[in-house]
Amino acid sequence: MRSPKSVAAVVAATAALLLGTGLGTAAASPAPAAPSAHPAAARESAAKGAADAQAAAAAVCSSAAAVSGQSVHGTLPQAEVRRQLSSLTAQHRAQYGIAAKGPLGTAARTPSARTPLVSIHPAQGTAFKAAAGADGSCATQSVSTSLTVADSYTTIYTPTMYPPGGSCVELVTVYTNSVREVAAWDWCHSVNFAASVPITSAFLSTYTNGTGAYTGRVIRTSASSNTWAAALYNYSTAKWDTLFSQSGTNQSGRTDGWDIEELYSTVASSGQAYSCGDMAGTTFESSGISVRNNGTWSAASSANADTHYDSPSSGFYCPSRSYQMISAYSHWKAVG
Repeated sequence: MRSPKSVAAVVAATAALLLGTGLGTAAASPAPAAPSAHPAAARESAAKGAADAQAAAAAVCSSAAAVSGQSVHGTLPQAEVRRQLSSLTAQHRAQYGIAAKGPLGTAARTPSARTPLVSIHPAQGTAFKAAAGADGSCATQSVSTSLTVADSYTTIYTPTMYPPGGSCVELVTVYTNSVREVAAWDWCHSVNFAASVPITSAFLSTYTNGTGAYTGRVIRTSASSNTWAAALYNYSTAKWDTLFSQSGTNQSGRTDGWDIEELYSTVASSGQAYSCGDMAGTTFESSGISVRNNGTWSAASSANADTHYDSPSSGFYCPSRSYQMISAYSHWKAVG
């Protein structure tokens, strides 16, 4: 076990490296470097810096930091979660023929379904392969306090993470026209949002350490009851605070998982999705993406991940958007 002091040192190094590499919407830009007389050496140095940043982001996930026994600070009462996010339930979506949650959700329309209000549901990012012993995932994921969703039928889940292994919990960064929150989706009982915390200045201070990106994980805590817990890393205490825990039988029918950009929106008469204007110029990023198998962490790679949930970039109906898998499959970045 590492001492709290050594864990704090890892965290400090992580924050410093992430600030220097631009992870998260609130990240600082590094000062311009002086021209190098040796371009090859400069490229090698840049590549090493990126690799070091990746390792630092993953270090928090694989560290021996303890569970605090506390809930995530600022977590909303469950009644308020339902009030804010109940319109995103599968039952409500079925009334309008809107696809269910998840990157391959289908539009299971009811007989009285009204005209669909959402016409696209694209996704891009890392897909976790199903594997025996899979029991968790972790990543450092960007958040924004300025993203404003104008269209009431647009929902942005970016990034959203669901571990392989039949998890009961998905950890979702969710933006609608009324909320900016980090939330937990219950896949075993309500099949709905079950917990959430608003993305505020207090959240940024406690859970991003000023980098504009939080580190979250979802792990199985009991195999016998299939209990899973979503937690956020508290940079003030160097411990994991619990957002939500659930046990039971997974209702998604999936044993693989994802860490992706996912959204629902409508294409306007201009041919551009409403989400495109909302997300313009905003960076969405997930780094240090890791998978746990039988209690052992490893970086997402071709051994445990691929892109089988990816839509074509054209599926976002956003000509100004850019997307890059920076390091397969542990770091992706989308702008706009």
